[in-house]
Amino acid sequence: MLLIATDEAGYGPKLGPLVIAATAWKIPGEGLNHDAIDAAFAILREPAWLGSLKIKVDDSKSVYKPGAGLAVLHAVVSASHHWCGQATMGLREMLMTIAADDFASIEGTPWLRDLSDEAYLSPTETKPLLATWKSNANRLVDVRCRVITASRFNAACVDGMNKADLLSESTIGLAKSMIDSHAADEREVVVYCDRHGGRRYYSGVLGHVFPDATIAVIAESKQRSAYRLTEHGKTIDIAFTVKGDSFTPVALSSMHAKYLRERLMQSLNRYFADRDKSKTLTPTAGYPVDADRFLAAIEPTIRREKINRDNLIRCR
Repeated sequence: MLLIATDEAGYGPKLGPLVIAATAWKIPGEGLNHDAIDAAFAILREPAWLGSLKIKVDDSKSVYKPGAGLAVLHAVVSASHHWCGQATMGLREMLMTIAADDFASIEGTPWLRDLSDEAYLSPTETKPLLATWKSNANRLVDVRCRVITASRFNAACVDGMNKADLLSESTIGLAKSMIDSHAADEREVVVYCDRHGGRRYYSGVLGHVFPDATIAVIAESKQRSAYRLTEHGKTIDIAFTVKGDSFTPVALSSMHAKYLRERLMQSLNRYFADRDKSKTLTPTAGYPVDADRFLAAIEPTIRREKINRDNLIRCR
């Protein structure tokens, strides 16, 4: 079985990119239910020590607290990429690999380029953690992401796409790219997603991303929307679940999305702090009320550098 799990960071903010991450796993066995799969990931939820860091895979909102630093997320991302066979690299090099479709857009946004290219932990450093994680039979085979800058976000909205469709289509498209890469020999594919805001109905966007598939609705309730797609002899089960990030593979995707979003916001804050003549600029996480405060403070920089607001501020 191929299992793909997705989650996002930055859907609500006014500033900074929307980041969507997906992890792909090879799971032994066929016809496994959710509880059986979840039980197989128990070892990743157990706290483990990596030097002085207490590591566990969990929803990023419970793992990361503003002001506490990114060390735990940094270690988890490093170990995940080693598990997939990726060489040690810095963030810019990693984004060229896992966000290839968006790298030019990132590089073309001046306030997202200063990534302070801190190297990831080495395979030697992550070996103790991976030894624990690999003691289960599941195997992480890929991590990919979408990094949708404000410029691309706004362009999609101008073209008629609403915010919810942008998130859903980007997420499902990311999952499809992993299916195309890793499911050649797999007849059974399952995709788990955290619910996209309050959205309950996904048949339309699924049909857009999978135009050759037959789509059957399994459930469209307040808690869970589930679908079965049949395409070229392959069965793809896709579920969007409230609090889906409590499922360990989705939680790992959540941690990747949060880490990348935070690193890119560090770049944005450094860019404008370096240009703030008052030297009193307080960083922002980009959420609407604080974004307005931040935008008022950087207004002189915006005017002085003739920054196009459509490249900086999301329209929705």
